[in-house]
Amino acid sequence: MIRFQLLHTKVELHSSLFLLLLLIALSGNSIFAASSLLFSFLHEFAHRATAIHLGYSPEKISYGLFGGVLHLREGFLQPVDELLIHLSGPFFNIVAAFLLYAFYQYYDYPWFEPLILSNIILAIYNLMPFFPLDGGKIVDLYLAIFLGYGRSQKISRFFSLLFTVFLFLLGIYLVQYNVLNLFLSALAVNLYVARKQDNSFIFYKITRNIEDGIKNGNEKIVVCREDMKAIKIIERYKPLESRLFTIVNDKGKYKGQLTETELLNGIYYCGIYADFKRLLAFKRAG
Repeated sequence: MIRFQLLHTKVELHSSLFLLLLLIALSGNSIFAASSLLFSFLHEFAHRATAIHLGYSPEKISYGLFGGVLHLREGFLQPVDELLIHLSGPFFNIVAAFLLYAFYQYYDYPWFEPLILSNIILAIYNLMPFFPLDGGKIVDLYLAIFLGYGRSQKISRFFSLLFTVFLFLLGIYLVQYNVLNLFLSALAVNLYVARKQDNSFIFYKITRNIEDGIKNGNEKIVVCREDMKAIKIIERYKPLESRLFTIVNDKGKYKGQLTETELLNGIYYCGIYADFKRLLAFKRAG
């Protein structure tokens, strides 16, 4: 692991990244390998520049076998900001490809071609709608608006897993034609590991969303049975939505109300699997 500081941001380069570049270079594509490293590096710094412009604090950028990840100190991003940050990396590669192509029309240097190709591949690869790629995170955010964070994550992770399995098997099959196709399988493993690492619980993100929703003053009344588990409500949460929970028993009789803040406070002390009857009792006891 190589670590250094650049523009007040920690950068980590895993040794597996250099192994991949070495094998690409040995296959006769040294310019493409160097270009991929350079523009992958700039891709993540495009994410970083956008995050700083929007008021966030980059902590580090880590590069592994198949790309980099920007880590922010903030655990929560405004939905629109999150969308812009995810789009900025592929957008940079698309702009870079167009500019290089424009130069290529006037300066017919052969090494322009791998530069253009590397940017096109980086843009397409990162925009694929599979988690944890930029495209997958954008789809995840889009689904959350309509389905809630919990459901959106379940759907995106499921289809990402299917894609990962397909990619792994495809690499195994294509290795008979070229041994370098085995990297498709390595890519699948890398995506699976990254998917598992990023599969954290969304409680903090929802908490910050709720705070913003309360500031907006637009509350939605939600009727819940007292035997409903709190985790069901958390999973249905949508970005920038504020709710007021009316609790009833199985016969529809009114039992009480909980605000978003009271719900979160109850979950903090009683757990995410507590039902509304227990959360309401906790509120009254407090």
